[in-house]
Amino acid sequence: MKFQIINVSDIEGFKLGNAEDLKAGTGCTVIISEEGALAGVDVRGGAPATRETDLLKSENTVQKINAVVITGGSAFGLESASGVMNYLDEKNIGLKASGINVPIVCSASLFDLNVGSKFVRPDIEMGKRAVENAYMNEFKSGNFGAGTGTTVGKIYGIERSMKTGLGTFACQIDNLQIGAITAVNAVGDIYDDNNKIIAGPLSEDKTEILSTIMAHKERILGINNNSNANIDISGNGHLEKSFLKNDISENDDLKNIIEKDNLGKDNLEINSVENDNGDESENKKIANIEDNKIRDEILRIEGRNGEGILPIPDNNKPNEIKILDGDSLFSDEDDMIFNTTISCLITNAKLTKVQANKLSSILHDAYARAIKPVHSSLDGDTIFVMTTGKVEADFDSLAALSTDILQYAIINSARNAEPAYGLKSASSFLEK
Repeated sequence: MKFQIINVSDIEGFKLGNAEDLKAGTGCTVIISEEGALAGVDVRGGAPATRETDLLKSENTVQKINAVVITGGSAFGLESASGVMNYLDEKNIGLKASGINVPIVCSASLFDLNVGSKFVRPDIEMGKRAVENAYMNEFKSGNFGAGTGTTVGKIYGIERSMKTGLGTFACQIDNLQIGAITAVNAVGDIYDDNNKIIAGPLSEDKTEILSTIMAHKERILGINNNSNANIDISGNGHLEKSFLKNDISENDDLKNIIEKDNLGKDNLEINSVENDNGDESENKKIANIEDNKIRDEILRIEGRNGEGILPIPDNNKPNEIKILDGDSLFSDEDDMIFNTTISCLITNAKLTKVQANKLSSILHDAYARAIKPVHSSLDGDTIFVMTTGKVEADFDSLAALSTDILQYAIINSARNAEPAYGLKSASSFLEK
C-alpha cells in the first residue's frame, strides 16, 4: 500500500474551475463530472442558501449529478449555477428526460458581499467562465473562485476579521483517490491540527488573533452576572480583577477568594499595584501565582479551558449577535452578518447514495475539528460528496480518512490565503 499526497485536480473523472472578480471580492468554483457522479449532501447551520439539494436525498430518484457549484454572492450567487447548467447543456452533458438534456447542477452559496462590492455577485456569465476554465485545466486554491471574498472570525465585525480562501487537500492510496475543496467563510475561527488558532477575530490594534469561543464565554458571563466587568487573564499568569463565583463580592480580597475555593496559599503572593496616578488601588491587586495547579484551578472556576490563555475581548463593545424573545433569533431590522463554509469531497470510491449522504454527515466532524464554533445560527454549512464509484473501499475507513482530508483542506484555506481587502491572513502572523 502506497500513500501519497496528490493535487486535487489529478483525481480522475472530475474537472475543477474557478472564476472571480478580484476587485469586487467574489467568485465561484465548479466541480464537474461529465459522466455523472453519484452524490450526497448534508446541510447544517441556521442560514443555508442552496440549489438542487433535495434531489440528493437517499429516497429521491436522481442518482447522479453533473456539477457542484460553490459560490459567493449570498443567495444572489446561486445564479452562477445556471451558467454552468447552460454550458453543460451545450455539450449535451446531463440527464436525458423525454428527449431533453437536463444537466444536474447542485449549488450552495456563502455571504461575501461585505468584503468587496455588495453590488457584484457571481452570475450566469461568471458560472460559464468557471466551466470554461475547468475545461482548460485552470484551477487555483487560495484567493480564487469561491475563496475570493471568504473571511473568518467576524464576531467583532468584518473590519476585525481575517482573510481565508479556497482550501484543498487530496491523497491517493493505491488506486483510491480522495480530495476536498472548501470555501471557508465561517463566523468562528480556524484551528490547525495542533489545536492552535491560525485565523480568527483580531484585537482592536490588529496585532493579535483572539478567540471567538472566549468571546462567547465572556458574553455569557456578562449576561449571567448582570455585569460588564472585564475579566482579564494575561499570558504571564497574573490574574487581574476576578469574579470567580456569583456569591463573591467585588470587594473581597483576592487572597480570601482563593481560600474560599480551597486552592491553597503556600505559593501565593499578593502584590499591590499602583495606578496611573501613583496611588495604590485596592481593586487592582494582582495574584502572582507561581503554582500552575492553582492557576489551572482558577481557570476552571472561571469556566475556561486549560489549553492556553487567550486575550479576552472587550465586554464594553456592543454585542453583534442579539438573541431576542419569541420564535425568531433576530428582529427584521437587525443587520445580520451571514457566513457559511461549503465543501465538496470528490473520490473514486464505490458508494451507494445512502452511503454518500452518510459520508456527508460524518464529514462535518472535520468542521468541528478545524472550525470553532461551527454550525451557528448565522452559518449555512454544507458538504457535498461526489464519487465516480470505481474503486472498492471499506466505508468506515474511507470516512475516517476523508474526514482528515477535509480537515486539512480547511486548514489550507487559512494558510494558503493572502491578505486582501484590508484584511490580514494567517500568513501575516508567520515569524519572519
